Amino acid sequence: MEYMRVWTEIEVDDVQKHIIMVEDKFGHCPGCKQIGIELKDLKKCPGCGREFKYVTSKDAKSGKTEIVMRTKKKLPDLIFVDYDDYDRVTGKKKAESLFNI
Repeated sequence: MEYMRVWTEIEVDDVQKHIIMVEDKFGHCPGCKQIGIELKDLKKCPGCGREFKYVTSKDAKSGKTEIVMRTKKKLPDLIFVDYDDYDRVTGKKKAESLFNI
């Protein structure tokens, strides 16, 4: 199977509330900060119960697709979010909140 990036508008808040960050073999939950989460068929965080809908990885930067393909095999129901896009949009949102007092 081949992969291609598809652009669609989604709510950043929803992504932030339902994302898991993955490395090569394990993930971590941004909600409760639990690390070392086993990825195979994961639906919820074992620590806080956060429902996962999205996944991203810092290792997927610069067009590296190996981590994307491995992650999609382990978590086929989750939507893979480009890390650079996620980092840019969430960073912008944090900056805006600093000025909206």
